Amino acid sequence: MTLAAIEFNDQSLLIHAEDGARFEEPGYARLTPDGIVTGEAAFAVAWREPQHMYNQYWCHLNQTPLANQHRFARHHVDIAFAQLRELWRQVGEPGELMLLAPGSFTRAQLSQLLGMAGALPAEVVTVMDSALAACLDIKGEALYADFHQHEAVLTVCRGEGGTVRIVDQEIFPGAGLNQVHNAIARHISDVLIESYRFDPLHSSETEQSIYEQIPGWLTRLGWEEEVSIRLESDNGELPCILRKDDVERLVSERMKAFQTFLGEWDCPRVLAHNAAPLAGLCREFSEARVARASAATRRALAHRDEIRSQVDALYRMRKFERVETEDAPVAVNGTAVATHLLYGDLALPLDAPVTVRVTAGGLAISEEIDEEAALTVVLRNQRLEALHRSEEAELPQSCAPGESIRVAGHELRLIRVPNG
Repeated sequence: MTLAAIEFNDQSLLIHAEDGARFEEPGYARLTPDGIVTGEAAFAVAWREPQHMYNQYWCHLNQTPLANQHRFARHHVDIAFAQLRELWRQVGEPGELMLLAPGSFTRAQLSQLLGMAGALPAEVVTVMDSALAACLDIKGEALYADFHQHEAVLTVCRGEGGTVRIVDQEIFPGAGLNQVHNAIARHISDVLIESYRFDPLHSSETEQSIYEQIPGWLTRLGWEEEVSIRLESDNGELPCILRKDDVERLVSERMKAFQTFLGEWDCPRVLAHNAAPLAGLCREFSEARVARASAATRRALAHRDEIRSQVDALYRMRKFERVETEDAPVAVNGTAVATHLLYGDLALPLDAPVTVRVTAGGLAISEEIDEEAALTVVLRNQRLEALHRSEEAELPQSCAPGESIRVAGHELRLIRVPNG
């Protein structure tokens, strides 16, 4: 019977099967006369058809009747089940599931989740706190910052003496990435109103375009002082400059909610992959390590046998007794770290983004950010971080000299250039 792990973060819900199959999609749903459409297809029209859209059904997972009655959805649980079933089908309908749920899910919501999983049908072998799953291999303490659409969960995990446990956790409602994106959209609106007397948020097409591009703009601003953008309007194309200092100020305003909790814990910080742009835009996470997109699901699957042996009931696991394995991350303290990416006779430094494209003649690498390329990678806090990665790109476990990045069957070597 196939086993799969599901991480419930509505920025991007991820299911990862033990046979390697993976699928992810954002927590957006569109109610249509023919059924419920979820994920990217729903996000693509979210601001064009707001009257049919839902994106709070995971953080408000309940059976309270919807304001507008619908043939296929009586409440948020119906919408969430439609998305859960789609995730499940995309990886071959596994018979067993590991549910990685955030600390913000209440006992009642976990009960709803278990009921939905049983209706698939699939057997739930464990319910684990998703922050604990992401930190299963840590030694010492780490503060894991998990940003969802409408809330954030900050968790401190401690690994010592073969045990990893959650020692502190706080939920911050209304402090998710959607609130950051809304602030950026309003800022762009203010700039265009002042320059052209045009409000892009009053046009559904332009509003949709802005929200689709914000994650890419934030990623670029982590490395560039300004980004030139162009938006379509009834009067033609309107240019606009998005400046890093303005965006840093907006992001900083939204970080104030975390100050007390962050101040209580002086330990390494880890950002969930979905919040990676924050590392380049706010001092609170400027030194944070960015976790892989599949960090939680991959580690849960790697320790599946140990996890099974520690489950007495289907309560959310907040402590794990581990056995040291080769899957533990490679330490970087005192270990050489690569500085450049080498392909052919061209070596580019990794302290700024390097993009890898697949061409008819092989690979091409350049110093820029391109979300359409196979891979954009950078060295941040002594670890390789993929700003963008397609399925044909594979990163090594560590950033040590001699390791290789593989893209579409080609190999790019990591090298160290002293004083380079």
